[in-house]
Formats: sequence, structure tokens, C-alpha cells
Amino acid sequence: MIRAALHRDPAKRPTAAVLADRLARLARASEPAPAEGGRGAGRVRRTVRPGRTARAHHTARPGRPERTPRPGRTDHAPRVGPAGRTARPETSASAAEAAADAKVDAPPRLGLPRGSGTLLVLALLAVPCVVVSLVYPLTTFVITGTLAVLARALWSGHWLVRRRESARMRALLRVVTFPLTLAGSLVSAVAWPGLPAGAAAFATLWLTAGARLEPEWWTQAVPVTVAGVAFGVVTGAIIGREVERVGARVPGLRREGLRALAVLGGFVAVCATAVRAVAFFV
Repeated sequence: MIRAALHRDPAKRPTAAVLADRLARLARASEPAPAEGGRGAGRVRRTVRPGRTARAHHTARPGRPERTPRPGRTDHAPRVGPAGRTARPETSASAAEAAADAKVDAPPRLGLPRGSGTLLVLALLAVPCVVVSLVYPLTTFVITGTLAVLARALWSGHWLVRRRESARMRALLRVVTFPLTLAGSLVSAVAWPGLPAGAAAFATLWLTAGARLEPEWWTQAVPVTVAGVAFGVVTGAIIGREVERVGARVPGLRREGLRALAVLGGFVAVCATAVRAVAFFV
């Protein structure tokens, strides 16, 4: 085929169509056969019919000169679209590349992430609570119960207005109904988590005091503080579970701050216990 293409006599050289057809046949013959049962097993390769070979090859007729292509132009050249247009990539691949480019090109965000401001405020609030718990051990239970009631009142307000479409209306209704939700949370907290948390605190106090209670047991700082830890752990676990379940149905609920508020009472009790332990050993 190469010799025929380089023949001195132009009349004996094959046309561009013949060369393209033979190169296509050679490429198809060099392709590996598809595996059985694979993706290309059911495909049937199209072959050229015998009656169409003469028209496909464009053989020269006797007595008519051979048409020669213009310089810089070839027969059956693939059409090129307008400048700047390329083949359309797959949607998923292009979307992934665009997202990756956006992440790379996006400037880094400054400031605290969402919920860190609330955690900072609660951490600052824990300091005076620890001091008060060291001076008056029974206030550990009051602090834990107050924070649990407040956390329940907050998520209850979000739950009541979850079906309102306007953000301003939701905020207004939460403010208006806050006294009612706070009262309802206080009444419900007496039974749950008040009863299980109180039982755990009493058992811890009884064991820490040596399986007996003194007539003035509330003056014993260490057993009362340890019982406050048990009370705070049980209360924080129950309220935190409620926040998680409600947060799955209320997308706008900031669960990080409410969880921190729920466990803050137990954290205060743990800090007070640690301070007393350090003072005892030192």
C-alpha cells in the first residue's frame, strides 16, 4: 500500500478514499477480540457489501482523468466545528472538576466556625458556676437542672414553629411562646430526667458516704459533689439525646450549642470535683 501510494505514475496511485478505507480495515483487524459474555459480545460488526465496494473505493473510469485533491485539502476529512467548541464532557465529571476548582480557588474562611461562639460563652459561664459549686455544693444540682430546663425550652420553641415559612414569624413566635415553653419544660423536667437523675445521684451519694447518710449529709462537700457529677451525667445524656432526635427533624436547630448547654451542668460538677481532689491531695 505504501509502494502504491509512492508510485511515480499518478494514474496508478490509489485515491485518498482507498487509502482511508484500507487504513480503517487495518485498524479494525488489529483490535483485540472482545471477551465472551463481555460488553461487546452481543455486537455485530458491520461489513461492506460486495455490491458497494466499487462505489466506496471510487475507482477511476477508463477515459476520464483522475481527480486530484486540492493542496491542503483531503477527501472525507472530519468536519471541524466552530472555534472554541469542544466535545461535551460527561455531566458528573464536569461537575466534580468544577467543584474541585471552586474549592481550590475559594479563599479561606475567617472567623470562628458555626457554634464556636456559643461554646465560648458557655465556657465563660462555667467558671463562676464552678466557684459557686465549690462554696455551696448543693448548687450543683440547681445549676444542672436549670441548664437542662433551658435547653429543653429552646428546642421546644423551635419544634412548635417548625412549619412556619417566614423566618421573622418563627423568631417572633419563639419569643412570645418562650414563657410557656419554659414552664412546660420545668414541669416535665421534674419527672424526666429528674427521677432517673435523682436516683443515680442518691445512689452515688450513699456509696460515697460509706453506705450511710449523716443527719446533715448536705454539709459533706465531697459526697455531694460526686453525686452532682452523676446527676449531671444522666441529665446531660437524656437532654442531649432529645436534641439529637429533634435536630434531625428541624434543620435550623443549632444542636451544638444545645448539647453543650445540656452537658454544662455535669461539666461544672466534674470541675468542682477535680478542684476538691487537688485540694485534698495537696
